[in-house]
Amino acid sequence: MNSKIDKVKLYAAGATVTRVAELAVTDGKLPEKVEINGLPLALDDGSVRVRVEAEGDNGSNGAIATDIRIGLSVPERQETTKPPLEEELRGAKAEVERLQDTMDIIEYEKMALDALRVADRPKAEAGKPPTPSPLGMRLAIANFKDEQIGSRIKEKRETEKKFQEAVERWRELEQQQAKASSANEVKKHELKKTAIVTLSYSGSGETAGQRLVLEYFVPGARWTPTYVCRLDSKNNSADIAVRALISQRTGEDWSGVRLELSTARPTNWCELPELPELRLGRARPQPRQPGWRLPPVGAEVLFEDFDRQKQQARAGVKFQEAIEELTEVEVPRLSPILRGYSDLEALLETEEEEDNLDLGLELEEELEDFLAPAAAALEMKTPPRPPAPPPPGAPPLPPRSLRGRGAGDGQEVRRARKKRPTPEVQLGAMMAKPEEAALDLLAYGLMRAGSPDNEQKRGKLTVASQEEIYLQILRRRRVEVKFEVMSAVGEAQATAANCVNLPLPPGGTNVRQEAGSFDYAYIGTGRIDVPSDGEFHSVALLRNSTDVEVRYIVLPRIDTNVFRIAQLLNPLEAPLLAGAVDVYVDGEYILSTNIETVPPRGKMELGLGVEQAIKVARNTTFSEVRSGETLVAFNELQHQIKIDIANRMPRPAPIEVRERLPVPQEGEKVDVAVRRVSPEWENYEQEERNSPIKGGYRWQVEVAPGETKTLSVDYTVKTFVDSELIGGNRRED
Repeated sequence: MNSKIDKVKLYAAGATVTRVAELAVTDGKLPEKVEINGLPLALDDGSVRVRVEAEGDNGSNGAIATDIRIGLSVPERQETTKPPLEEELRGAKAEVERLQDTMDIIEYEKMALDALRVADRPKAEAGKPPTPSPLGMRLAIANFKDEQIGSRIKEKRETEKKFQEAVERWRELEQQQAKASSANEVKKHELKKTAIVTLSYSGSGETAGQRLVLEYFVPGARWTPTYVCRLDSKNNSADIAVRALISQRTGEDWSGVRLELSTARPTNWCELPELPELRLGRARPQPRQPGWRLPPVGAEVLFEDFDRQKQQARAGVKFQEAIEELTEVEVPRLSPILRGYSDLEALLETEEEEDNLDLGLELEEELEDFLAPAAAALEMKTPPRPPAPPPPGAPPLPPRSLRGRGAGDGQEVRRARKKRPTPEVQLGAMMAKPEEAALDLLAYGLMRAGSPDNEQKRGKLTVASQEEIYLQILRRRRVEVKFEVMSAVGEAQATAANCVNLPLPPGGTNVRQEAGSFDYAYIGTGRIDVPSDGEFHSVALLRNSTDVEVRYIVLPRIDTNVFRIAQLLNPLEAPLLAGAVDVYVDGEYILSTNIETVPPRGKMELGLGVEQAIKVARNTTFSEVRSGETLVAFNELQHQIKIDIANRMPRPAPIEVRERLPVPQEGEKVDVAVRRVSPEWENYEQEERNSPIKGGYRWQVEVAPGETKTLSVDYTVKTFVDSELIGGNRRED
């Protein structure tokens, strides 16, 4: 079934993905099982949840998800050309060998013709004339040799062409054969996970307006916040856009998904407290708490019919061989019965319990129908004899009226109960390995019923390994696996987990640490795309507006530049976590900076750089005088500071001017006294920056447009006349 990712909830590490698939009627039938494939290989099987959502009143008259199984899947195999028959492949090979033999014969004949020579004229005897040599015959032999060699060369050339074509045909057939043999072979990169959901229907089972919702957790995703602040100086407002840098390597791309960011850890253990009851009145017995319950007894009795039918099928084969040997009468073979018995085992392995009893009864009736004519034929040919005894350990054949019931009497049930270990023994065995026992008790999705042939496991649920379950689903699809599937799954999970260890981009912060003792969620307002490449991608989350108060700060003792500070109110119900922020003023980019975590509805400050329209000048004067004519005289070091502020902006400017006076060390005989300050100032200890100081003061004034305001302060440093300040008596430059 086709599905798409609708929503992603991204945690501090990892994400929960929500997929949706529309339920529809296929060929007039409602789907009883739905398979959603193409899931990432790194997902956590235990985190998968499924539900059916309906519109209107269909919730009480539609589909209900009753079971879900997680396995492995591969893409649908492409249809390949029909593989050549073995006879065709052998024929192509034989043709190549035949043509090769033909070329060898031609080459041998050509060599034989090349060796053909016309005999030389014999030497004449002394005193006799030379022996006549017929020229015509010699020319005929030479012409024959040339013609035959030429025809062999031509024939060889044609045969070589046919040989090349035959070789190409043979190789093509071999490639087709190899391709067909490896068409069902699975590669590691093709593996995906799949979810098989079992559905049941209530009422008429209408599926209109219903969809299947699948949720699962995947590791390999993280995020860090960033912000964009756009200030409007005319309206004293700001637009704060919350963005996020997201990195994910989950194995699937997120395309057009709704996003929710969370600072929580997804796998924290949380146990709900239980409030005890407070009752007034007569005491009542405490209700029994639900807990471990022992499985029912007498399960072995249910397999007596199966064992008996299996014994009868084996005895029937031997009985048939005896009949054919004595009577030479052809009787129907037992292959359909034995094949049915194999089908019974297959049904038991696939847990189709509802068909087992009917199939067992049919097999038993077929066996009896087979034995009846065979026994009649044996009576006609041979004297009556008692029936052959059953194999050792086989139970006697019961009457037809008792077949297929599978119920034992009370004594059999009591015997089964006696063989069973006591609850104390079972509890002791479980507590021997508490971790494994707890895992086995909770792994309901991994439990499988034992095969009927296995007397130790049949009638019991045992936890199957994850690899067995994965391979079982792949075998049903008739694909071949030549590697360790669990290693492929482990590699995918390790690749996803490594994404969390990547270094954060400049200005990035760990959201879990910044959130502190509380967790927060940020719900996006649109849909985003994030590829699964492990790189950080910037996505927009939400945007809100807030009021802005702009003020100005200057420290003329250090720098006469006036700095703009924007004070904003956090417009979110969640905190603005520490992160990088890009600042724009009236559409113009100003700077990039980092902010500290701002609590919900708290205030934050952004530095906007230097305001060139406000000018500040700081002028100082100094004088040194002696006070008193007594034996002990003092030097008075008089300092005057004058600060002029000129506002060239078209609007008033609230300005904070910070100054600092000398502070004498404890125990030193030095006195610092402020004689006059205009206008009044206040102490400033710089506590907001977590760097307290002494001797700090500040003016907070408002300068009207086009106005120039002067701030001044006079202070005196008094020392003994024979003392001098380190660094000079003049403290202001």
